[in-house]
Amino acid sequence: MFGSQALETAVGLALLFFVLSSLASALVEGLSRLLRKRSKDLEATIGQMLGDARNPVGDQRRALEMFQGTAVYSSIEAASRQGAWFLKSRAKPAYLSARSFADALTELGALTAPTGLPGLDKRVEALTAETGARVIEVKAGLESWFDETMSRLGEAYKRWSTGILFFIALAVAVLGNVSTIHVAQSLWRQPVLREAAVNAASSSSPGDNLRTIEDMASLGLPVGWTGAADWASAAWLGPHVAGWLITALLLMLGAPFWFDTLSKLVALRSTGARPPLAGKDEGSATTMVAASAPSPVIERRAGES
Repeated sequence: MFGSQALETAVGLALLFFVLSSLASALVEGLSRLLRKRSKDLEATIGQMLGDARNPVGDQRRALEMFQGTAVYSSIEAASRQGAWFLKSRAKPAYLSARSFADALTELGALTAPTGLPGLDKRVEALTAETGARVIEVKAGLESWFDETMSRLGEAYKRWSTGILFFIALAVAVLGNVSTIHVAQSLWRQPVLREAAVNAASSSSPGDNLRTIEDMASLGLPVGWTGAADWASAAWLGPHVAGWLITALLLMLGAPFWFDTLSKLVALRSTGARPPLAGKDEGSATTMVAASAPSPVIERRAGES
């Protein structure tokens, strides 16, 4: 009984965190698109790669403008605007392939003569010395340079999105009054509530049927604001603030994590724990036979001590 109660409570919490983390992640992505975070970071990084890091206002801006003036980048920029219906003129590429990057630099003539861009010329000079001026190998080196830089840029974006996710998750927890402590207590004490949460989690696609805090409240979970709260009461406010912070921290684990956790918990509840092997089951015949087997007798020859 205790095991089932604990497992069903965990299923209900995982379902809640999956739905809310999906919502919080969608809000982070929406904010990123509104701020054009990826495209701005891409442009700034390309300018820093090709220009002079010691003169960001001058050479980096000129380097970016030269790069954006290539036919390779212009075609990618035009394609990125096709799907934009809001502020179409501001649409910029959020991603660029290493091949396109190297092709654009080839178009600038970087492989045959200095371009006047300090960062680019320095890198091409080093690659030329390493490869013996073989064009295909220089381009391969430029592609590798771009991929390594974009990998670091991706890590920086992940750190940014993780930090933003915490504040958005905290806002979701407060505005939706989602206290992990309160929800866990309610699930633990109410079998009907646990059953409703487990049934919802066992559906083929819980993410399609449950998307908002109102959907979770419809299951009976104690979320949302249903009346005037006694903000002056420390007995109410203290646990709820702690619960909101716990919710925000757990939502930072992300929707994929909670979906995987939810799937495993539902499967565990449906199939039960994996039975032990016969050799490790104290009540199995295999164990009994092994326990009753006579100990080996060591025979001694005459004269041996």
